[in-house]
Amino acid sequence: MPVSSSPALRKALAVALLGAPVWACSIGETNTEYLTIPARKQSLETRCDSPFVAPALASLPACGGGKGHCYDPTKSTFLEVEPCPSGGSCMPDKLLTAKGGKFKSCTFYIKDAPGACLSLLNLDVKKNAPSLKQDVCDEDERCIPCVNPTNGESTHVCDPVGVHERACSSSAAADDAESCCGGLGICIREDGVPKGSEGKLEGLGCPEKQVCAPTSLVDGDPVHCTAMGLSGVCLGQCFAQQLAGARTVLRGDCGPAQVCLPCVIGASQDVPGC
Repeated sequence: MPVSSSPALRKALAVALLGAPVWACSIGETNTEYLTIPARKQSLETRCDSPFVAPALASLPACGGGKGHCYDPTKSTFLEVEPCPSGGSCMPDKLLTAKGGKFKSCTFYIKDAPGACLSLLNLDVKKNAPSLKQDVCDEDERCIPCVNPTNGESTHVCDPVGVHERACSSSAAADDAESCCGGLGICIREDGVPKGSEGKLEGLGCPEKQVCAPTSLVDGDPVHCTAMGLSGVCLGQCFAQQLAGARTVLRGDCGPAQVCLPCVIGASQDVPGC
């Protein structure tokens, strides 16, 4: 019974947004700024109890620039794809013809972990494509890890895939990853720290054997910024202690609890987005 539950690819799942307000100010400032940070989101767990099938592609409307066809999205665990004007959603041809096979194997860039090639027809893979690696995948795909680096659980992208004879059922499944750094980070296992960042991250209140990592590093969704004419990415202040003395001038257009880490520094530290 195939089950899909992939917090590691959080934007590839239907989610419920919640807000947790925090505030920050500095000595000498005359105003207080409020920043709303989204809580970790809720994903869907999808169960499919019917056999895999391989529909005749010639009988389905083509979509996705020739890489997909329109099909009933309720008969698959492949979520977050464009709807088709004619009905259904634009599903990758490799998914429609898989019939219980697996997506092509690849090596995910964090810890050189095993992964699978997912189509850019998945809206969240497409959105995060600049921060994901292609590896051995086709040009219209990106490599997604088999195991969620935040909690060591399976993302199910390396499981047997395909579309099913009957509609699947879905239920809510909470993402159990804890937040840290005032909501700007997420606790991940020590053995899930990205390559090149080993020993550089601190606990910051996370559970035992976990460290606090920038949410952008885990989710591959960096916020770009500019400060003092330098391009960079926004990070929580607790991740950039070396810049503590220059927070005022390096805040740039980031939030009140953040600094704009210049990519001239971040690139050498494998910071996502640099």
